[in-house]
Amino acid sequence: MVAVMLSIAMILMDYRDSRLLPIRTTLNILLHPLLYTVDVPFRASSHIANFFKDQEKMIEENRKLTSLVKRYAVRDQKYHSIAQENIRLRTQLNAAPALEERFQLAEILSVSRDQHRSTVTIDKGGNDGVYRGQVVLSGQSIYGQVFEVAPNTSVIMQLTDTKHAIPVRNNRTGLGAIAVGSGNPNQLELKNIEANIDIKEGDTFYSSGLGQLFPADFPVATVRSVAYNPGDSFMRVRAQTKVDFNKSREVILIWRTNHLTVLRAQENAGKP
Repeated sequence: MVAVMLSIAMILMDYRDSRLLPIRTTLNILLHPLLYTVDVPFRASSHIANFFKDQEKMIEENRKLTSLVKRYAVRDQKYHSIAQENIRLRTQLNAAPALEERFQLAEILSVSRDQHRSTVTIDKGGNDGVYRGQVVLSGQSIYGQVFEVAPNTSVIMQLTDTKHAIPVRNNRTGLGAIAVGSGNPNQLELKNIEANIDIKEGDTFYSSGLGQLFPADFPVATVRSVAYNPGDSFMRVRAQTKVDFNKSREVILIWRTNHLTVLRAQENAGKP
């Protein structure tokens, strides 16, 4: 109460006569510790309230994460049961075992400055088991494949590189095609699509799995334009990649149980 009265007195002194300014300054210096002390309870209560709010927020987030982990645990058990059943069925039918896959995250270190190439360098190499021709993902989509391998780094050829091609299929119609890099950011060209084929803007193409190099059913690109010139045997189809290569900072390397067989086949064929 005293501090408040003195503060009001200082304001009145300052308002009525500027000659009283030295007195006001002195009182201000003397009252500062008192005002600070008076304000302590309010500041303390504010900090305590914020602390409990943060605690409640953390408890709620922890509850949600716990619930999510439990749901995924149930799904994992379900998928495990399905996998075991598939193994038994394959054994009874004398079918080839399903391909198993292993993944590893890699960071993009640099992007090629060559305007004619679409490549990046990552921080994983031969010492990590990376091999030439290995498939690379970004999120749930195909990113490209390993082009060169050094002990501690590797160069990845992106889908948009003009020397890259991947077999794909139309998710709506099942149509097969070859997606070839256009050399332009986030753009592909779909080849071998005849003029009378059912295809339209918005169709999504997935990896077909043909050739056993790229895993099947991964999204690759969405059709953006379809052009046809009378007399041509094939249409010109352009598509936008599912991966935004301008924003990707990390990629996922994938190992499949048949990668050694595919690698030998590529080496024999002399392909990247």
